[in-house]
Amino acid sequence: MEFDEFDALVLRTREGLPTQDYPEDFFPFESWRSSEEEIERVEHELDVRLPAQYKEFMMRHGGGGFLFVDLLPVVAPGPRKEDLVSVNRGSLREAGFLAVAPVGTGDWWGFTLTGNECGEAVDFRFHEDGLREREAPGFLDFLVRHGLRWDS
Repeated sequence: MEFDEFDALVLRTREGLPTQDYPEDFFPFESWRSSEEEIERVEHELDVRLPAQYKEFMMRHGGGGFLFVDLLPVVAPGPRKEDLVSVNRGSLREAGFLAVAPVGTGDWWGFTLTGNECGEAVDFRFHEDGLREREAPGFLDFLVRHGLRWDS
């Protein structure tokens, strides 16, 4: 999926959202955008190369709530404690996995690492045994399926 098609789906989704059915503190789309410099700094700090689609998305849209998915921001804004670096230090990184979105059960969505290179595909990592399942061939496809809940 390319960004033109993705952005059109995001726009259609935003236009179709009811405005009065959400709690006052719910924001379907948060926009903790990252700069290219922040992304480069985090890549250096984690010693990884992030996928191009992911980096472009984080600069265009950003982390935080993306309707039905909570994305780790590249750099934590304000009082938020979790970001890409804080979550991916330690056991996940050592297991060859870079987490980008919590599932809410202790499991994670993220990228499998080959050396220091993140794969383009998004995988689901089970916390009990570390096994992984392919979730989507690319980051935008993952967001369409799980964030926007469109069939892609």
